[in-house]
Amino acid sequence: MSAHPPDDCHDGNAICLGGPCHGLLTHIDQDIGVLTVPVPRRSPDEPETRARYRVTRERVRYCGQAEAYIALHWVDPPCSCRHSSP
Repeated sequence: MSAHPPDDCHDGNAICLGGPCHGLLTHIDQDIGVLTVPVPRRSPDEPETRARYRVTRERVRYCGQAEAYIALHWVDPPCSCRHSSP
């Protein structure tokens, strides 16, 4: 998988919707499941993080491309408020 800024319309076949990578174009080779996408860093000192996105059947037209992009929907991070057993 390779990630590209939103204005790069040449190599991606999927677009991230929601979450920290919203609008990011990427190339995927899978039809189902959840994958991780590198979150763009704002500075070289910022640590690398990844966000989880679910591959969907939804397609999105973008950037005047003939082929629609596969919609990747952000998977909310797990809730940190889970209770431990008493």
